[in-house]
Amino acid sequence: MTESQTDRVQKITIVKNGPFRVQGRVPFIKLTQVCSEYGEPLEWQYLGDQTPDGDSYLLCRCGKSANYPLCDGTHQKGFDGTETARTDRASLRVFTYKGPGLTVKKDSSLCMLSGFCVLRNTSVSELTYGSNDPAKRDRAIKMVHDCPSGSLTCRLPQDPDNDYEPDLPMQIAETIEITSYGPIRAPLFIMGYLPIERSDGVPFLPHNRVTLCTCGESRNKPLCDGTHRLTQETALRRQYRQNHP
Repeated sequence: MTESQTDRVQKITIVKNGPFRVQGRVPFIKLTQVCSEYGEPLEWQYLGDQTPDGDSYLLCRCGKSANYPLCDGTHQKGFDGTETARTDRASLRVFTYKGPGLTVKKDSSLCMLSGFCVLRNTSVSELTYGSNDPAKRDRAIKMVHDCPSGSLTCRLPQDPDNDYEPDLPMQIAETIEITSYGPIRAPLFIMGYLPIERSDGVPFLPHNRVTLCTCGESRNKPLCDGTHRLTQETALRRQYRQNHP
């Protein structure tokens, strides 16, 4: 296979201590959280397409690019992108909520604390346990499907051996999260079972939904673990207090 043909294969390859190399003209869009009046994330809102020209492009992984979300080479100044996330699916990391009309599983190794599963007056676990009520079941399913990390999956009683997943196109989304102090950069939301390969050539199990770290500080690289929220929200809070003594 020639280099040109390789670039047409749709996948993400992680460059050692470097960016995400996206091949195959994978669509690249932008999404933002839509939140309730209490700051609870409720759904994703589409902000537009931003796919670069060409068969491949590089996305920032260190979080320091002046051309974010695209890579500008800043990682060469000492970014440690050591990949520590497991590539398999370990049942020991999975917790199951089993209700009368729905079963939800949570893989903690994928969780990045996006907040869709716990709201002010309910949670995905509470709704699952009450899933004999169709309205509660449907709300729990929406919570699961809005989870970008794929930490949450669900199964219906009529098909207990297969995950009930949303029909997502193979694409990548730059995401924005909304905090009490303003919007912050969030991880890449990878959809549609887009293949992801480590820098050593080992592939990750395919996921319909998974999130990749773009702040450079996750302890579960290349996956997001929610660290971006702590660092950015802390900075926004400090700025707010300086401006409002």
